[in-house]
Amino acid sequence: MKDFLAFLKSKQFLKHFLIASLSLLFVLWILFKLLSVYTHHGERAEVPDFKGKKISQLDQFIQGKNVRYLIIDSIYDPKQTPGTVIKQDPEPKSEVKHNRMIYLYVTSTQAPQVAMPKLVDKSTRQALFMIESYGFKKGSVTEIAADCKGCVIKQLYKGKEIKPGDPIKKGSKIDLVIGRKEEGYTLPDDNDAPETENDPAED
Repeated sequence: MKDFLAFLKSKQFLKHFLIASLSLLFVLWILFKLLSVYTHHGERAEVPDFKGKKISQLDQFIQGKNVRYLIIDSIYDPKQTPGTVIKQDPEPKSEVKHNRMIYLYVTSTQAPQVAMPKLVDKSTRQALFMIESYGFKKGSVTEIAADCKGCVIKQLYKGKEIKPGDPIKKGSKIDLVIGRKEEGYTLPDDNDAPETENDPAED
């Protein structure tokens, strides 16, 4: 035991211990350097502005910019060109690590379908509000003589009546036929057929 303790205090042991410690520190330093190179530690990239770019342009657009992209959702917006980026996360000009994933939202290439609401018997104002709130476009508004003023008589799509609940794409034009009440006008009764006058020849 005394010999072992004496060896630990010897110059030879201290010399080898120092060499081993320095060697270990050097190996660890090399490993950290290699790891930082592999992970691009400390290197930053500026997020490019993807907005307005078409999906077909994205692969070429990110070349040399040290970022990646992923399309995570599509949104229908009739005011935007289909198949283009309208939103991204992180925002443009943000600083991120190299090879950071940028999440993109693009406009849908096809309009979603919704159930046609019932506009008949609504006022013109109500019908126009519902057309806009459902994502449709206002088409033509035609007036016909009716027993009501400003009420919707028919709802039309491409010239044909469309029933409530029928599927129709957002952005479609809806035409309205509304009533125009004239003084003294009443809706005719189908059971009231006009009387035919007797032929004078038969008298």
